[in-house]
Amino acid sequence: MIKKFLKYTLPLIIFCLFMSSCTKQVDFNQANDLVLEPIVASDLIFFNADATEFFVDNTELVTVRDSVIIDLFNRDFFVDYVVKAEFVFKVINSINRSSNVTIEFFDINNQKRHGFSLMALASPNNTDIITTHTEIFENQALDDLKASNKVVLTMQVLAGGDPLNDNTPGRVELKSKGLFYTSIDVSE
Repeated sequence: MIKKFLKYTLPLIIFCLFMSSCTKQVDFNQANDLVLEPIVASDLIFFNADATEFFVDNTELVTVRDSVIIDLFNRDFFVDYVVKAEFVFKVINSINRSSNVTIEFFDINNQKRHGFSLMALASPNNTDIITTHTEIFENQALDDLKASNKVVLTMQVLAGGDPLNDNTPGRVELKSKGLFYTSIDVSE
């Protein structure tokens, strides 16, 4: 009798317990409220020059300027989903001259929308001196960035230190990285 009970009734009781156990209802409509907030990182601007490149035709160049067209900032994805941007600039200077580095953002009509400067300190013994700067774009500054399509980099070598010539040691290097904070609302 016990064997019959264990063989037929016990499995039935266990099966019933599993079927009646507590489960939580799954609400698949929660997927409609999904907001994705990834952070995208990208290299932006790179500049590298030996000290001798600031001495041309027996003349010391005080200002070097370069520009690049960047259509990333006014693309639909960037305009619609980027809610904050951070640009991290790193200047490595091993020239015995300080430099002022200016970065400016211009729109399609060549109107300046945003700009900032950072100082690259002189390196008296030609070892790498590292300067970093983080520029944060939120609110109006972010709107100005989204309206920009050109970045102008100006490096001005300041007075003081050794004069630059064909034998001046050292180099200056600028690296930049952008961190773009996005918010993508899937329910829209």
